[in-house]
Amino acid sequence: MSEYTETSYNFIQLIIKRKIHFIVVTVAAILIASLFSSPWFIKPRYRSFAILYPSNITPYSEESASEQMLQLFGSADIRNAVVKKFNLFKRYGIDSTEKTASVKMMDVYDSRVEVNRTQYESIDITVQDEDPAIASQMVEEIIHSMNLKARELQREKTKEVEIVIKNQLELKKRNVDSLNIRLHELRVKYQLFDYDMQVKEVTKSYLKETSSGGKNLKEIDAMMRNLEEKGGEYFQLQKTLKALLDSYNATKIEYDVVIKDLNKELTYSNVVTKPAPSYIKAYPVRWLIVLASVASSNLLLFVLFIIIDSRKK
Repeated sequence: MSEYTETSYNFIQLIIKRKIHFIVVTVAAILIASLFSSPWFIKPRYRSFAILYPSNITPYSEESASEQMLQLFGSADIRNAVVKKFNLFKRYGIDSTEKTASVKMMDVYDSRVEVNRTQYESIDITVQDEDPAIASQMVEEIIHSMNLKARELQREKTKEVEIVIKNQLELKKRNVDSLNIRLHELRVKYQLFDYDMQVKEVTKSYLKETSSGGKNLKEIDAMMRNLEEKGGEYFQLQKTLKALLDSYNATKIEYDVVIKDLNKELTYSNVVTKPAPSYIKAYPVRWLIVLASVASSNLLLFVLFIIIDSRKK
């Protein structure tokens, strides 16, 4: 007989010899574990969950939309919103005046709230609480707070863009006003209105007056001098003004789009499985507690008998 076989045989013999003890300990462990895992000692918790996909989220760098959403769910702002709405300090028996109150609340919150990314790039939110309805409401509040947080972040970025574009609009508006003032001066002082048309008309009038005796030639000469001295400037200012107005209008359209985005009330999740109260206990798992208690107590008893028998020998 091998050493391994002999050892196994001795163990079996020990169990048979002490079977009454093992039966008594097993029954006692079952009764005690059942008692201490009952609602009298451990208040049962109920689980509620939701599954959702990201929506309207623009990822940063190389992270995916679901990864960014996961970061949002881990935000302290979301946790604080849930803690405040459901008064979790009082609910979970934590003294909020203690120095370590925030740390304790974080530990309890993390033990009851789980947010994970699935293999299908969705987000799974699970909450446990002693009240099934509260567990379901907490899941809803977590999703709602995430939407608010995502909207806040997006609006912060959009607000930065809005300020930049607004400054561009104001600069272009000042340039347009400056050009209009100069064009107005040229119209009043030099009678310049439409460079191309006036050149044609003045040339035609000059030829006509020259052939007919030139009674109004002095006035035509004055207009020609105005066109020669200021016509080029007037023509260039008109071209610049047109280009600047086109640019201003394009920027104004872009600005209107940004303002529209700034005022949007978007949501940032598509909930495919909505949270609902569940009246099936999720904690404690009584059969697992009983099984662990029976196994550990019998193992301890087995080791104890081995020690006793070895001392006798």
